[in-house]
Amino acid sequence: MVLSGLDQLKAAMNEDERLQKARRERIRESFEAPVLALEGYASLLSDQFGTLVDDQLAKALAADQARIDAAIAQLKALVSEALDWAGSNADGHADDSQADADSQRIRHDMRNALGAVTGYAELIAEALEDEGSLGEPVAVCLTRLQRESETLLGTLDQLDPGARADGPGVAGQGEVEAIFESLGQADERADDIPGRILVVDDNESNRSLLAHQLTVQGHEVHTAASGRAALALMDESLPDLVLLDLMMPDMNGFEVLKIMHARAELRNVPVIVITGLHDQQGVVRCIEAGAQDYLVKPLNPVILRARMRACLERKAWRDREQRYQRQLERSYEFIRKVFGRYLSDDVVRQILDEKDGLKLGGGLQKVTIMMTDLRGFTELSQKLAPTDVVSLLNLYLEEMSAIIVRYGGTIDEIIGDAILVLFGAPLAQADDAGRAVACALEMQLAMDKVNAQAAQLGLPAVEMGVGINTGEVVVGNIGSEIRSKFAVVGHHVNLTGRIESFSVGGQVLVSEYTAAEIGEALECGRSFEVDAKGIDQSVTLHEITGIGEPWSVRLEPADEALVELEVPLPVRFTELTDKKLDGPDLAGQIEALGSHRAVLSCVGPLDTMVNLRLRAAPAPAAIGSDARLEIYAKVIEPCTARGPGRYHIVLTSVAASARLRALVNKAPPASGA
Repeated sequence: MVLSGLDQLKAAMNEDERLQKARRERIRESFEAPVLALEGYASLLSDQFGTLVDDQLAKALAADQARIDAAIAQLKALVSEALDWAGSNADGHADDSQADADSQRIRHDMRNALGAVTGYAELIAEALEDEGSLGEPVAVCLTRLQRESETLLGTLDQLDPGARADGPGVAGQGEVEAIFESLGQADERADDIPGRILVVDDNESNRSLLAHQLTVQGHEVHTAASGRAALALMDESLPDLVLLDLMMPDMNGFEVLKIMHARAELRNVPVIVITGLHDQQGVVRCIEAGAQDYLVKPLNPVILRARMRACLERKAWRDREQRYQRQLERSYEFIRKVFGRYLSDDVVRQILDEKDGLKLGGGLQKVTIMMTDLRGFTELSQKLAPTDVVSLLNLYLEEMSAIIVRYGGTIDEIIGDAILVLFGAPLAQADDAGRAVACALEMQLAMDKVNAQAAQLGLPAVEMGVGINTGEVVVGNIGSEIRSKFAVVGHHVNLTGRIESFSVGGQVLVSEYTAAEIGEALECGRSFEVDAKGIDQSVTLHEITGIGEPWSVRLEPADEALVELEVPLPVRFTELTDKKLDGPDLAGQIEALGSHRAVLSCVGPLDTMVNLRLRAAPAPAAIGSDARLEIYAKVIEPCTARGPGRYHIVLTSVAASARLRALVNKAPPASGA
């Protein structure tokens, strides 16, 4: 918009008037600041006299202090007169001769008053020094009095007798012009930030006028005639800013502030208190109660607009910051949730919360390791559709994972149907071994639920073996900067894998090291010694049937009856090592059969815990194609009651047991039957 010549002249005059006013205020500040400082230090000085032991000296010093106070009071009056004189001189209302006379008189009287302040202060210092009572607080006060007096004299000397307010001798003139130049470079008419404003005032005229002004400025304005009505409106919808009258009959503005400050949802709503009271204590109380600002009626529209803009801008930044914070929290929670599917909560927390959570490396730590595996699952997965395999695994893993988390285990890895669980990493606890065993027992008990759910989906039943071991391993982030994982490595990890391989479906085996950690709370069944591949020394393993307090988890006793076969089933079998055939093809026969166990007779001796692959021996065609069915089993112990060459074996899966029984039922009857 192009201004007319008259408008430009008016603008220039207004700018000149602002500059003149600012210069006068700068002069006032230059005079008043040192006088107020003198008054403050004089008060501090008088406080020190109460510690004097000599009452007569204290009275004498109090008299000198009174003279200092009188001189400062005179200085304050002279400063007021000097400021009036400076204002008249700046406006051109005083002639030069009178201005010179007034200036000389004011200078003379001010110098005398300052001389009295410094003179009596020196007398006090000398008296205290002679008495040995000139401590540091008194010395500091006297030094500051002297310095402020010199400051005031310097300010007085800058004011030339006949100078106008825009002349070269005016104090602070350069500073004022520099400030105005900076303000001129800024955008004085910054864009208003529209907001939802709540005007609270019991005077209808005030409310209407203010609401009209704010609406014109682009704000959405709501009004309330009382404090209670204002709080009710804020309950319905939060405003961006509240203009709050202090004096109201039902609930004053200060009470509204206290309620807003006590409520979390209202605490961050900015409030500008508007009142007709000129009360410094009221200002302090309102600011302490949560008000952002305090304006006194009658309101200056320009000042109000600027204060509102500042409050709305701060609130906009705070709202934006809170939105960003909520977004960060959602992202953080999303990361936790996603990674929590692959890592335990403790590992995720360590990675996200700790400064070096992703740093490669590890340390030696004592942990209890649990490995689980579904028996016969590899064979089963070859016969099921891929979707059925995944469905069965998900049923199993969902139930097992919930139990592991409940017992504080860290799921380190899931490889197909196998689970590697850590107790004591990354967070170690005194009962790690006990929790691991209790967890394993409860997992075995939960297999009935898994199989019931599988049956509803038309899926076969499965069994799980568990091995547990305790020892020191290396724990940490292992890998590279491109790909790494939280893992454990070491001898005891390998040993745990061997222990798990010795277990059969429904069984929990623990090493002697884990048993020693738990002690008497452990309830054991059969114990036996094994020599595991890659392990230098033999290890004693314990079959766990239960654990006592504080967990109290026990397996149901397995009392399986074996049914004697009328005609033993001929089989060929071969020993397995690491799931590979290792040894000659031997002949034997199944003499008795149960749901999970059987009695195998053969000529040669068999080692305890050895794995076998069984095949039905060639038989008449009436048996059908299942005669060549492969079945896997584990030798548990010799069956001495039946005589030599007979062994108890455990079938590795429920499916294998069912197929073997079906094979027995298809066999032809004995001769003469």
